[in-house]
Amino acid sequence: MAGLLSTSPGLAIATVVALGALSQWIAWRIGLPAILPLLLVGFTVGPVLGLVDPTTFIGEDLLFPAVSLAVGLILFEGGLTLNLRDLRESRSIVLRLVSVGALVTWILGAFAAWWLVDLPPSLALLFGALIIVTGPTVIGPLLRTVRPSARVANVLKWEGVLIDAVGAMVAVLVFEFLLIENRDQAPLQTALLFLRFVAAGSVVGVVSGAALAWLLRRRLVPDFLTNLVALAAVFAAFAVAGALAPEAGLLATILMGMVIANRGVPNINDLLSFKEDLTVLFISLLFIVLAANVDLASFLDALGLGSLLLLLAILFVVRPAAVWASTVGSPLAWNEKAFLAWVAPRGIVAAAVSSLFASKLVAAGVDGAAALVPLVFLVIVGTVLLASLTAKPFATAVGVAEPDPQGFLILGANRLARTIARDLQERRIPVQLADTNWSNVAAARLEGLPAYYGSLLSDRSDDEVRLSGLGRLLALTRNDEANALAALKYARTFDSQHVFQLAPSRNGSTREGLSDDQRGRLAFGPDVDYDRLDALLERGATLQTRPLPDRRTPERLAAKGGDGDVPLFLVRGGVVTVLCDVTTAPPEDAQLVWLAGPDAPEGSLPADAERPPNDAANDEADDGADAAA
Repeated sequence: MAGLLSTSPGLAIATVVALGALSQWIAWRIGLPAILPLLLVGFTVGPVLGLVDPTTFIGEDLLFPAVSLAVGLILFEGGLTLNLRDLRESRSIVLRLVSVGALVTWILGAFAAWWLVDLPPSLALLFGALIIVTGPTVIGPLLRTVRPSARVANVLKWEGVLIDAVGAMVAVLVFEFLLIENRDQAPLQTALLFLRFVAAGSVVGVVSGAALAWLLRRRLVPDFLTNLVALAAVFAAFAVAGALAPEAGLLATILMGMVIANRGVPNINDLLSFKEDLTVLFISLLFIVLAANVDLASFLDALGLGSLLLLLAILFVVRPAAVWASTVGSPLAWNEKAFLAWVAPRGIVAAAVSSLFASKLVAAGVDGAAALVPLVFLVIVGTVLLASLTAKPFATAVGVAEPDPQGFLILGANRLARTIARDLQERRIPVQLADTNWSNVAAARLEGLPAYYGSLLSDRSDDEVRLSGLGRLLALTRNDEANALAALKYARTFDSQHVFQLAPSRNGSTREGLSDDQRGRLAFGPDVDYDRLDALLERGATLQTRPLPDRRTPERLAAKGGDGDVPLFLVRGGVVTVLCDVTTAPPEDAQLVWLAGPDAPEGSLPADAERPPNDAANDEADDGADAAA
């Protein structure tokens, strides 16, 4: 098999793609970042079994240029998620993390590598630069799982993207310094290289982003060519900036994405969706290829007690020191600082840049260069494992994760969704609407309701929709399939018990087509669909609230009401319970929220519901009537 893969590049590439897809699926099933199974698969098929040798089927001259282009596209996609509005509150903290924090990480990381694993001082400085970067491809899924406070989430997201350019720049400067033969000219040449890096990356990135945004805003590119033109522009910007200064393309693609994200480009959802798909593909390929390219002997030689101590130092000394130095005097509370210090997983940029530089240094005959890649990969695995396995319990322990969030993420911004959202908002329950219909979104925003324009089913919404304070999904669209898909997606995030959708339309074709495990819980009962509620609103129905006069179950409440009276929620002590298939009696002090028909008196309960509280005789009469029915 190994011989077949080495002589058939097409089969080798197909194998890597298949293994990448399998690794992503396994990561999804077990709830861990995809980096871990991808690296494991890469090590297994590469240095362990010798089945895949990337330099054989890709070619050594093409391997790292292809890796660099893929990393540039990944960072461009990260830049597309950075809206400057999110940075207002945490701007100073983010800027200090990517400047002061990066400097502290570099110096302490280099010292630890020199002291604990005996790296030469020059290589220790390069190692310190390589571990500056965190992993935006790991940070995003982690934040969706942990759901920390909005301020902490914004800081980590912005740091994860911007720090890649800073870390790459420092690594390039140290790398070029190592290769300069004339030591007397080294400081001057390094300073000039720094200026070239910043100038080339900034100018090319901003100009390319502005030009592409100008074309897209004026619709000079047809829709079917938008993704292709954007992809070509990203690769061109990366290549031009890289030609002007080594690795300046990383900074250029980040800035390019940020410019487009903040210029009001139409149909940016489609553009970002396309880039997300490519990002998943490239990440899958890159980690397997880079791990498969590691030399097994060098990797085993680099592992030992000193390497483990180095990892511990980076986790529990270097990162906390960097966060502390960056947040002194900031408005962050101690628990927010603690969480920032705990979470700093490294990702694809560290792996790609370390592999590239190590290969060049080994070729140049620099002693000890072969140990760089194993050490960096050890840091990647260790930081990702720590973050993925402990971030959520740690956030809960220090009080950063929201305990039992009561807010609602509402799919739909139609009249029904807006009516319910207004009532919830008046009760100080956080709400967030989402709709792909701009008219609905605009109407919601005019009413003071937070509304996201886009699809909750897209990966982009995972980065742009803030889940802070939200613990439940309520799918309220006419589209049964969209409701069910949203429920399935958010069942893992909110737990299946907190995911609700309207019953399938009585006039639709999916009523018998979806099983219980393919949808959320049926909000408001199995016979309450969108058409029924919308028709009531059309006739002038309103939401009304009143304390329950008894403890009858939701089913009996619904049965006693006519077609114009639909029980929706129970409210007790700031907690809203969606009525669906619950059969237990509500608490005595609960209030009922129901959609009252236009003829219902203000403040009344559904038909035949007014009774003295705790009236046993009436309870028995109702039970007998229910049994007879």
